[in-house]
Amino acid sequence: MATEEEKRKLEQVRLSLEMVGRDWWAEADGEATRLMVRDPADGLPRPVATFAADAPAPFLDFIIASADTTALTLDLLDRCRRAYRELAGSQPKPKRYAAECAMKCKNDQAFRQYLIERHALPDATDFERIKIRMHSILRIQSLTELDSDEAAARRWKGLRGDFEQWRRGR
Repeated sequence: MATEEEKRKLEQVRLSLEMVGRDWWAEADGEATRLMVRDPADGLPRPVATFAADAPAPFLDFIIASADTTALTLDLLDRCRRAYRELAGSQPKPKRYAAECAMKCKNDQAFRQYLIERHALPDATDFERIKIRMHSILRIQSLTELDSDEAAARRWKGLRGDFEQWRRGR
């Protein structure tokens, strides 16, 4: 992602291009080759620079094409940004099993009772004890593994499913 400074510079490039326009060309008479632009303010052609007599053609071509090249670059950047946003919006939100597990352990009295009855949790009054028991049941070192380890996530989903069955059968 762009920094704030880069965003400001990019906006300045856009404003500058708007001010100078994209219609640039070279005109040569017997004595000089000039860079010409069509002024966006009034539509009139204006000479803006004179090239050295021995300036190599690739340098002239590069300068003459620079407004179109800048416009193309900005257009491609805009399209990439739109595609990125579209793609990011279509991605499913990652599952937050660790947060779900922590909330069940902290706030769900039925889940605590389930752990007492089905998983031999002797004391469900302290979150730390519940968490330690969950580590043992799910074979994990940290709840964050539920978000990063597919096997741990499967074990959590299985435990959660068993809890839901237990709850319905009560």
